[in-house]
Amino acid sequence: MRDTIDLNWQSSEYEWIELVRQLLLELARACLGDLPKLPMHVAQQARPMAETAGRLLDEARSRGIVEAQWQHYPELAWTHDARKLFLELAQVYLSDLPKLPENASIRALDLAERAQTLLEQPMASASDAAESPPLDTTPPPTEKLDRATPSTLLNLLKSRLEQQRVHSHNPDAPEWQQLLNLLDVARGLYHNLKD
Repeated sequence: MRDTIDLNWQSSEYEWIELVRQLLLELARACLGDLPKLPMHVAQQARPMAETAGRLLDEARSRGIVEAQWQHYPELAWTHDARKLFLELAQVYLSDLPKLPENASIRALDLAERAQTLLEQPMASASDAAESPPLDTTPPPTEKLDRATPSTLLNLLKSRLEQQRVHSHNPDAPEWQQLLNLLDVARGLYHNLKD
């Protein structure tokens, strides 16, 4: 087993992840409208969020976790990807001819989902992440579903819907994205209620 370095992230870092998750959901909702746009609130937060992400990545480097290792640390891999998107959003905000980044809604929803996973399983060790088997897509037994938390069930539902979308005769239909977006909103509402 490879030796790993503890990130030593505190509750403040996970609170930041939640704040970013909310901004990502706002961005995704705005991108899915009839006239996709960059919400002013998200645009104004883009640079500060990118700077915070950069600081966290710099701290990881100072602890000896080089960029090539970030894939083994879900928090760092997510932070790197979120920083990249926020830097792109900051450029859009400052541009004379603003144009949203390619696939902004899909990227925002993917990052929001990954953020939710990090918040539900904070500080999972890098070795566990590196050695975990591929996601099991076989239907869980009914007794497992009976004991599953609402968060787990919502995640499972999203996973199943994404699989159905891939195999659907019209995977690019906007209704698929709207359905997945509504599910993200439901997950966010549940997360807020249970806290």
